[in-house]
Amino acid sequence: MTEPAKRGRGPGRPRDEQNSERRRREFIAAAYRVFTTKGYAAASAADIAAEVGVGYGTFYRYFDSKRAILDDVVDYGLDRLLTEIAGDVFEPATLDSEITVDELIRTWSGAVERMCHIAESDPALMRALLFELPGIDDELNSRILGLGGILAATVDRFLARAVDSGALRDDVHTDDVGWMLLALTIPPVMRALQGRGAADRRRYIDTAMAVLTPGLRNAAANS
Repeated sequence: MTEPAKRGRGPGRPRDEQNSERRRREFIAAAYRVFTTKGYAAASAADIAAEVGVGYGTFYRYFDSKRAILDDVVDYGLDRLLTEIAGDVFEPATLDSEITVDELIRTWSGAVERMCHIAESDPALMRALLFELPGIDDELNSRILGLGGILAATVDRFLARAVDSGALRDDVHTDDVGWMLLALTIPPVMRALQGRGAADRRRYIDTAMAVLTPGLRNAAANS
């Protein structure tokens, strides 16, 4: 008589580890909702635990403090943000496609539209990133500034291709232009938070394009 087959968990992480990771993700998502609803300063570990539906002592099995979970919450929020604006916003359709100033400006315009959509659909996230999270401590400030640097570097690479193709003036510093474009994205997002709407956003984008396009375009390429 053969020995009965033993039930195993199969490949992958042990069940306790999987459950622990699932609970950790639940706390992060709950902290995101609590921080963006009540504000980080007013929120407590007990509020986060209540959002999950457990006692606050359970929270401390996974995180040492409210500040300890904040970095994960920031990552959670930024993942949502970058997922929304990812795709063809910062990268051209193909690596071999011709880059023109008009395409660059359309790409920036698309990024503005998507950021404003987030501001309208999830205003709490934008308010947290723009107003509350900066200033909590130097470590978090460095992370937020670092994200800006990554985005500016991505735009810089995009702009450098336009310089190489002859579409963009070669006497402009593309790194500086990348930071300028990021800075120009903030006002329409703030106006979206004020409820100004699509017409106001379109006017802002058209004005920015009217100023940016002549300043970036390589006149020799169009002569």
